[in-house]
Amino acid sequence: MRPRLRLMIPGPIEVAPEVLAVMAEPLVAHYGEDWTAFYKETTGLLQKIFRTEGDIFLLPGSGSAGLDAALGSTLFPNGKVLIPRNGFFGERLESIARSYTANVKTVDFPAGQAVDPVEVGEVLQSGDFDALACVHCETSTGVLNPIQQLATMCRSQGVLFIVDAVSSLAIEPLEMDAWGIDICISASQKGLEAPPGLGVVAVGKGGWDAIDRRRSPGWYLNLKVWREYADKWGDWHPYPVTQPVNNIKALRLGMERVLEEGLDKRFERHQKIAQKLRRGLAEIGFTPYVPDEIASHGVTSVLGGDIDIDQLLRYVREQERILLAGSLGELKGKVFRVGNMGLEATDEAIESVLAALRNGLQNARTP
Repeated sequence: MRPRLRLMIPGPIEVAPEVLAVMAEPLVAHYGEDWTAFYKETTGLLQKIFRTEGDIFLLPGSGSAGLDAALGSTLFPNGKVLIPRNGFFGERLESIARSYTANVKTVDFPAGQAVDPVEVGEVLQSGDFDALACVHCETSTGVLNPIQQLATMCRSQGVLFIVDAVSSLAIEPLEMDAWGIDICISASQKGLEAPPGLGVVAVGKGGWDAIDRRRSPGWYLNLKVWREYADKWGDWHPYPVTQPVNNIKALRLGMERVLEEGLDKRFERHQKIAQKLRRGLAEIGFTPYVPDEIASHGVTSVLGGDIDIDQLLRYVREQERILLAGSLGELKGKVFRVGNMGLEATDEAIESVLAALRNGLQNARTP
C-alpha cells in the first residue's frame, strides 16, 4: 500500500494515536449504569467547550445530521427563518431549512466576505421571523461570521438563533450562553479532535421554547424524541438509538486533550499558526482569499492565480503525501484550502505544507 496521506484539510483532521486506538477497543453495551455515567460525563465536557448549561445530544451521523435536527425541530411546518449566505455551507443551511418550511428568506453576501450584521438586522426587522440561522466559520472560504453581534440582535428582537459551529467549535472563541445562542451544532471530526461519526447538538432554554411550539417531524432527528428518552430513560439509556460507543469514547479522549490544553491557549495557538501560514503563503507568491480581519484560524483559503490548482494539489498529494482541499461551489478550481486544526496547528505542520507548495509551484512552472 502507498504511504498514508497527511490530512491538512478542513476535516476530518488528524487525531492523536491514543484517540485513534480507542476505535479498536472491544465493544461495550450502549446502555446500563456504567456506560450512562460515562456518557453523561462526556456531555458534561461538551458543555464546558460550548460554554453552556444547556442540553447536549450526540447524534450518530455527521454535523449535517445535527443541522437537520435543529432546523426540523424548530421550523416545521411553517416557521419563518432568515439565513445569511456567504458560501457553500450557508447554502446548505438554506437547503435543509427549505425541506421543512417554505418560509425561508436569504440575505446574500459575496463569497470571501463576512456577513454584515447591520444589513441582516435591517432584513430581520422588516419581517416577522421566528429564527435566524447562520454559519460561524464558512468552511468553503474560511470566513468567520460575526455571530456574537448577530446573537445580540436576535435577543433584542426575540428571535431564535441557530449557529452552525461545525468547523469553529474548540478552534474559535464561542460562548453559547453568554452570547445568547439558542441552538448550536458541531461535529466530532474537527476541533474536537476525534474521528467522524457524531453530530453534536447543544440546546438552551430558548431553543426548547421554540421546539415546544412546533409539531416536530420525524423521529430519528426529532429533538423532542431525544429529550423524551433523556427524561424517561435517563438512568440507563438516555437516547433513542444505539450509540456508536467507540466513537463516543474517542470523542471523550479528544475533548480531554482539548480541555487539558485550555480553551484560551488553544484559541491563541490556532491564531498564531494561521498567521504563520498566511505569511508563508504570501512569501511564496500566493494570496490568501480572505482578509486577515475576518479569516478563520482553522481553515485558510488561497487564490490559485494562474496556477492549475488541480495539478498543484495532485503534486502535493502524490509527491509530498499531503492532502490539501480544493474549494466548493463557485470557487471550485479557483481556490484551494489548507486545514490546520488540532494536531496540525503546529509550526512543523505549516512548514511542511509551505515546503510542499513551494515544490509544487516549481514543478508547475517547469516546461
